[in-house]
Amino acid sequence: MSHVANIMLSVDPDDRPTVESLSRWLQTSAPLRGHGPGATGRVGPLGGTTGEDTRRGDGGFPERDVYAGALDHADLDELIAHVERLAWRQPEFVHLFVTDQEQSSFRVWRFHGPKLRQISPEGREEEVRPAGGPPDIHTRFALAGDVELLRDMVVAAVNWGPGPAAPREAVLSDPRNAHYVDGWPRPGDLGLVALATREVDRWEPAPVGAAWLRHFTEDDPGYGFVGDDVPELSIGVDAAQRGRGTGTALIRRLLRTAREAGIERVSLSVGRDNPAVGLYTREGFRLHGRDEGEDSLTMVVHLR
Repeated sequence: MSHVANIMLSVDPDDRPTVESLSRWLQTSAPLRGHGPGATGRVGPLGGTTGEDTRRGDGGFPERDVYAGALDHADLDELIAHVERLAWRQPEFVHLFVTDQEQSSFRVWRFHGPKLRQISPEGREEEVRPAGGPPDIHTRFALAGDVELLRDMVVAAVNWGPGPAAPREAVLSDPRNAHYVDGWPRPGDLGLVALATREVDRWEPAPVGAAWLRHFTEDDPGYGFVGDDVPELSIGVDAAQRGRGTGTALIRRLLRTAREAGIERVSLSVGRDNPAVGLYTREGFRLHGRDEGEDSLTMVVHLR
């Protein structure tokens, strides 16, 4: 399966020649994603979607031309940069819509002066490719179909240490671990999945980590339980991805999303000797209580 991106481009009719030039570039010399530095080639054409058969009910024609295409292995950063460099006659009417293979909604760019600026969602490209994260990693929200991945990440989190790994069945049969995922997603759950685009996976985005929040109660507490109103963070990253910034990218986007959702505090539990303590501290988590003599620490971050 190839790496596909769907794009749409809305322009003033005066810019039809500019779109034709862009389409020729996409069919001949566009930079390729996942083919090594400097690789170029055909990623796909743009086709017009407006014309005489798209009249309004009163017989008038659309005021803008709309073009669309499914691009295969297109380097999206280079595509956006190329669109910005083109000599548009009416740049104020240019809108670029892009959705990548693992995204559920379009991102939208328009010109602000000479520069293209992402205006949706909320002008933040790092929503998808977090700033400072590995260049081959992007994130998306965790869906109902990700439950087995989350179970794998629970097992990865339990087996963080250098000793013998506990079998998956043993980890997930323990109710203290299983309740972090059982019934996913239930009301109040919020999660992200990290995906890597690698040659070993034939450039198909493959999940390599996840982070999620879940509320617990005093009758059924998590390891890092603080209160009914404080969701607990769980995170797991494939061993081969640790130390590359994948966990940082997941935590930063998840905490920002939680803040925007009105969540005021998030807790977690971490082994006292786990190197991830440093990561959590850098991201604002602080020790909750004394936890003297305990093998694990409970930490809390205040989001407001």
